[in-house]
Amino acid sequence: MLRLMGFLIVIAGSSGAAFAVVKERREYLKRCLSWRELFLFMENEIAFQKSSLPEICNRVGAHIGGNKRIFLKRIGEALESGDGDTFGEMWRREAMRIFAEEPLKKEVELTIEGLGERLCFEDSGMQRKTLSDIEAYLRKHEKEQEALHRERNKLTLCMGVMGGLLITIFFL
Repeated sequence: MLRLMGFLIVIAGSSGAAFAVVKERREYLKRCLSWRELFLFMENEIAFQKSSLPEICNRVGAHIGGNKRIFLKRIGEALESGDGDTFGEMWRREAMRIFAEEPLKKEVELTIEGLGERLCFEDSGMQRKTLSDIEAYLRKHEKEQEALHRERNKLTLCMGVMGGLLITIFFL
């Protein structure tokens, strides 16, 4: 009886490890989606409110939750205090803080980090275009990752269960 319980625990453990990997992949897609939402909100604020960057950061931060709210709040406060850094430097510094906690693919991180440099020197029309372009880039990246993960998730779950069964067979 104890042997059977041990086998079931091994199978459940290997399946649980596979589910953890699949969950991490889903979390990655959620992080991409939250960045896209941030850029959509910023684009809409520029289009309809015609506000300055500190106001945009404060308003969008009120609509977004989690780390993105803190990200925009810090940028807005730094812009209002006028500590000498440019918008691009502030954006890059705060983005790197977010990526330390919620990493993305390196090329996506570099694209988002460089966005601040582009936003601060453009007029409102170009800011909207830039935000729209990066939102489209993230949407495309999300779809690619989702298609890639769909196949990998199936394989990961099967490998988790089959790995547990294989270990069980070795113990017999």
